[in-house]
Amino acid sequence: MRNIIKKRNKQGGFSFVELVIAMLIIIILIAVVILVTQGFFSKARESALDVDLHSVKTAVDTYAIQSGKWPTANSSLPPSGQYAPIDFYASFDNGGKIMSFYPHFINKLPRHWDDEPKVWRIDSASLVSIDMDRDKY
Repeated sequence: MRNIIKKRNKQGGFSFVELVIAMLIIIILIAVVILVTQGFFSKARESALDVDLHSVKTAVDTYAIQSGKWPTANSSLPPSGQYAPIDFYASFDNGGKIMSFYPHFINKLPRHWDDEPKVWRIDSASLVSIDMDRDKY
């Protein structure tokens, strides 16, 4: 019996079962990290969207109040039930000074502001929204 124990100690290394258990532990840890980070990043994207929606809506309202126009291609709201893309480069003359939607009313462009087809839009009730899934923002 002592010879077997001595031989085992001399061989060194890990048994197959020990290696499989270690690999399973590593795989489980990797899976947990992936699941946690996916949830974290989706919540971060959702928060970024909420912040961008709020800032664009505020900028649209301020632009409309100061200029009497809307930041769209034809400077007006679309007909009922339709949407118009927001023109982030819309501008108006304010007593000899040209005021642009960006950067005068919104200082940071939101994500997907220049995507084609246009993602950022406004409806006939002046509500700002995006034309994409929240998960993809």
